[in-house]
Amino acid sequence: MGNDVIEQLYFGNLIINERDIRRGSPLDKAYKAFAEAEELLTRKLTGEEKRALLTLLDAHSEILGTSECEGFCRGFRLGTLLLMDVLAGADELFEGGVKP
Repeated sequence: MGNDVIEQLYFGNLIINERDIRRGSPLDKAYKAFAEAEELLTRKLTGEEKRALLTLLDAHSEILGTSECEGFCRGFRLGTLLLMDVLAGADELFEGGVKP
């Protein structure tokens, strides 16, 4: 039962919101560019401008996290609806429409 998805979920072995980023990939390059720009602006800005930047970065992070969660939930629901539709029509696959 070691490969049971429900068991793996229970023990916390399914971590879907973390992923490895391949070096040199477009995502890796975007993260690096973002980090460099953030570092530069954080160093150069002061006072109200720096607070505005930090507020912007915090809001951006919140938006991304919320969007990812909502996208996952919508995808999970869609997958479940597809499965329900498949199961509802499964009787058609058996001779005479009756399961053995």
